[in-house]
Amino acid sequence: MYLLNRNGIYYYQRVTMCNGRRQTFRKSLKTRDKAQAQLLALQIHFNHSSPDVQQAVCISDAACRDVMSKPVGFEAEASTTQHPPLNGHVHIPTSTSSEAVCPSGVESPAVPSEHNQIQPDQEDKLSGHVESYIAEKQLSWAPKETKNQQNYINTFIEHVGDKGLSEYTKADAVSFKTWLLGSGKSPTTINKYIQKLSLLFSWLSDHTEQTTDIFKGLKLKRVKEVNVRTGYTDPELKLFDSWAKEQEPWRMFIAMIGRYHGLRSNEACQLYSDDIEQVNGVCCFNIRATRDDQSLKTEASQRLVPIHSKLLAAGFLDFVASRKGGRLFKELPYRNNCYSHLFGQWFSRNRPVNKDFHSLRHTVASKLKAAGIPLQYAAAILGHTNKAISYDRYGGDVPLDKLKEALEIAL
Repeated sequence: MYLLNRNGIYYYQRVTMCNGRRQTFRKSLKTRDKAQAQLLALQIHFNHSSPDVQQAVCISDAACRDVMSKPVGFEAEASTTQHPPLNGHVHIPTSTSSEAVCPSGVESPAVPSEHNQIQPDQEDKLSGHVESYIAEKQLSWAPKETKNQQNYINTFIEHVGDKGLSEYTKADAVSFKTWLLGSGKSPTTINKYIQKLSLLFSWLSDHTEQTTDIFKGLKLKRVKEVNVRTGYTDPELKLFDSWAKEQEPWRMFIAMIGRYHGLRSNEACQLYSDDIEQVNGVCCFNIRATRDDQSLKTEASQRLVPIHSKLLAAGFLDFVASRKGGRLFKELPYRNNCYSHLFGQWFSRNRPVNKDFHSLRHTVASKLKAAGIPLQYAAAILGHTNKAISYDRYGGDVPLDKLKEALEIAL
């Protein structure tokens, strides 16, 4: 019998052999106190021990309370033998008479049948570990990313089952990949599933000794997809500009923010008045998540983006002043962990050309590239991670006046 300490929490663990196969039973004791864990482990052991021990040792509820009251180990009333505390392997005598450890009148429990064998504790199953994984990762994930991760993992569990970690094999991962390939999902989406699940099992391999990354090496090779999102053409941009001017002011400004700055829709929709700042003489969007209702896709998303002259000429600063320190686009409710949900639905129904709002971001990236703007400048404006360059915060090492000049030249 073992007493394990995992991440500060004590677990009871017992390994048995059944039909020649090694089986592990583990249960969280939900305590960080070693002495309490020792007593709880004793109670579990005598309630769920192997048939040999159950025939020799029985404990009623009253007897359990008596055992729990003893400060060290377990001591039979008719014996002077002391058993050591549970600090590793603990020997449970199998030849002790039941009369020595059971009060009179207490009957020995029935030996469990094969249909009543102890199953692994829920916390030892994948779903139990996923809770710890999500709890840790959501400290740095946006709410939308957390929801997506849970969906990927739940789909995997639904397909192969919720099992103990040691029971998952490469065959499970390959089976799931085969199912994805036949589901009609795009190669990009399939790779997202594999990548996210690989991150999960990699984390599990770092935190337990029961598994490895079974998804390693299973990603699909890059495939050119037919329906790749593209930017707006120049004629389409003219249509877009005319359409935007016909909208209500708040909708027009969201459209123009995407058109001239490449902000993600929720980055624009969640802006507050104090997110518009004057920094070193340059009027900027301060893209950040300093409030509970704000979120960013990645750490690189936090940045300062100079405001384009087209937006200023349209009266954007007067619009900001009219909001009197609150949210810029207060017409949008908070839905599905963001403010952009209803705007996205409205845009899809009313857009001037058959391209989505995010295509404006691709347009800005393409325009910056065509104008010969340095890669690090584009990364600073768009909030992309530039793997070739390491910055603590994009924009920090790029002068804002240079970024503003880049936007004015390209757009």
